[in-house]
Amino acid sequence: MANIYDIAFANIYGVGPAVARELMENYSSTEELFSESRKCLEAIFKNRTRTIDDILNKTMFAKCEKEMEFMEKYNIRCFFFKDSDYPKKLLQIPDMPICFYYQGTNDLKTDRMIAVVGTRNATKYGKEITEQIVSELKHYNVGIVSGLAYGIDTAAHHRSIMEDIPTFGVLGHGLDMIYPKQNFDIAKTMIDKGGLITEFMTETKPIPQNFPRRNRIIAGLCDATICVEAAKKGGALLTADLANQYNREVFAVPGRIGDNYSEGCNYLIRTTRANILHNVTDIAELMNWDEGNQLSLFKEEKTNAQLKMLANLSKDEKLIYEYIAGKKEANIDDISIECSLNPSILAGCLLNLELEGIIKCLPGKMYRIS
Repeated sequence: MANIYDIAFANIYGVGPAVARELMENYSSTEELFSESRKCLEAIFKNRTRTIDDILNKTMFAKCEKEMEFMEKYNIRCFFFKDSDYPKKLLQIPDMPICFYYQGTNDLKTDRMIAVVGTRNATKYGKEITEQIVSELKHYNVGIVSGLAYGIDTAAHHRSIMEDIPTFGVLGHGLDMIYPKQNFDIAKTMIDKGGLITEFMTETKPIPQNFPRRNRIIAGLCDATICVEAAKKGGALLTADLANQYNREVFAVPGRIGDNYSEGCNYLIRTTRANILHNVTDIAELMNWDEGNQLSLFKEEKTNAQLKMLANLSKDEKLIYEYIAGKKEANIDDISIECSLNPSILAGCLLNLELEGIIKCLPGKMYRIS
């Protein structure tokens, strides 16, 4: 756990992640740096007078002492990047937080972490898909990370709590408040089911420039990022872009052409910035999580669910399903001819089968069983 020197070190003017890494290669502790003479500091920082004065005068210590009192009162931990328990995935990114604050019961050592992000203006469909994805991820022993915002974030956290999945909210402000206020109750529950994370000290307000910094922690903590619904500009796409920069996998749920909050996901898929997400087994296979009985059990449950759906299909839908199943892959024109269905009826049946997750649409108007 970080001490007052570590927290103060993170607040030195002009010391970012790259400089912090370099300094700590030459010092055994942050306390040692704060004991240096002006002459030594000038040799390191040259003419950066404000940085040197910050260190010599310990100008941030009063604020750091207050922060540590708050941490002790509310059972908050501070992770310093040189600590042995600092999350390894976060340490791998070039712009890792020098320190971050954590309020929660989980030890942040969950092997598999997935970010679920999207618009604050989520549709009913987007929320339902988010809940479905989170529920199915439970089979893979993951932690769910998001930003505790309205919409997709809230849906991901809420479903995680319902499924007893560890869930972590990364904040763009200090831990002395919750933004938005309406998420106070869910945030309180998350402390017992996962935790809240921020690199911002108390009294830091949720100003716009804080959220891109928040998003890099979301992407950096996780093995993969899932974008459910997003406009072409916004935090969700920024998080996906950061995940790509960090060489983490990105998945996007395709949406209807023309929908404002599907444009971002469709853009990620079209520009190969994200893998198209049909179901959670797509993630498991790409991430090599398909080991042993875990995947077998999930596939069995999925098969049983599909069998129940098949029983409720129309006569035409069953005919299409049986034809595709027999061919493994089938072109839309062949389906129309062999099943003797006119294009409008066929299009409606194929769409319903795809929405139910029974078939997949492939490039070139080809279809196969999911």
